[in-house]
Amino acid sequence: GVDQSVAEARRLYELAVARGDAKTAPRNLQRLNDHIQQRCSLLGQRVVIRGLNTAALNETRGTAVDFGCSEMDPETGRGVIASGRYTVRLDGPEGRLVKVRAANVEEEEDD
Repeated sequence: GVDQSVAEARRLYELAVARGDAKTAPRNLQRLNDHIQQRCSLLGQRVVIRGLNTAALNETRGTAVDFGCSEMDPETGRGVIASGRYTVRLDGPEGRLVKVRAANVEEEEDD
């Protein structure tokens, strides 16, 4: 299936709020932000990639710019976090984007 992008959902809710959709958009935006804090807490954070079979990407650093789930819970219609992947913009001049399972992304520690 197609990944459900948290960043795209946030962008669309923010656009609806800006356009004056006061009925549902503010509440949905708040629910989404709460969901991000609880389940996708590395979104927007500096991260390190670890534990991949692709050794060249292990220990690379970047910023988690999105989170998506391709598997949906049939009862709730929400993405299954365990199936989710962060989109990480790797450090470097090209800013390569890679999708990595949540289990393989850790918060970068301050040196």
